[in-house]
Amino acid sequence: MKNGYKYIEVKIEKAVARISLTRPERHNALILEMIAELDQALDEVSGRNDLLFMVLSGNGRSFCAGADLNWFYGSDENNQEENAARYKHLADLLLKLYQLPLVTIACVRGNVFGGGIGLMAACDFVLAESNTRFMFSEVKLGLLPATILPFVAKRLSVQNLRKWILTGSLFYAPEADQAGLVDILYEDEQLGKTLSEFMTSFDSAAPSAVKRAKNMINQVTSGGIDVNDTDLTAVILAEALSSPDGQEGIRAFLEKRKPEWGK
Repeated sequence: MKNGYKYIEVKIEKAVARISLTRPERHNALILEMIAELDQALDEVSGRNDLLFMVLSGNGRSFCAGADLNWFYGSDENNQEENAARYKHLADLLLKLYQLPLVTIACVRGNVFGGGIGLMAACDFVLAESNTRFMFSEVKLGLLPATILPFVAKRLSVQNLRKWILTGSLFYAPEADQAGLVDILYEDEQLGKTLSEFMTSFDSAAPSAVKRAKNMINQVTSGGIDVNDTDLTAVILAEALSSPDGQEGIRAFLEKRKPEWGK
């Protein structure tokens, strides 16, 4: 794992890659350099078979307060194509995070605004401290949440999108939890225990099957696989059954023992 990142920290602990945003003095607001480091870190962890989880968090009081306004300031000096190329870095990062083969968990607290909501929405699961504050602040700046909206829309109803994006109003973790933007609430100082308990719920599953299932969920929800693709889904199941973990899982069930999964 590459060392020497300036705006993020990466730690590997057994099957878990922990990535932390490290601009606490700016509430971990996104800048191009941080986005580039996140992009590289995701590349480094994605191909490791020994990892199952990627946990994304932010150092300091907040997870991420969105994009640093200095990133946008002065954009009128560039032409539209140059600006689009700059902002595509964030859009591509969110897609890479969404498609990461590991189980991705965002642990959020403090202020989670704009692009910060995009980062967490691109993850498979979100754990939020109960007093976390959320806001789609873009419209208050005359902007649109264009790069993050496709990912947020996979978690929220159309009416909640209208309510929070069109008004730019502040809302809190309990309401976000009820709406599906957050999966699990935790109390102050309880993140470690809550996260550990959540990851333990995966203990009986084959890591290889979890990763393949995540990929298939993404294909189904994006329209890549639908109800008409019966030949494809039958092949996918047959491949899973004939895999080493598939064979071990069936044998273990019939022999009434715990399976021994491969890596």
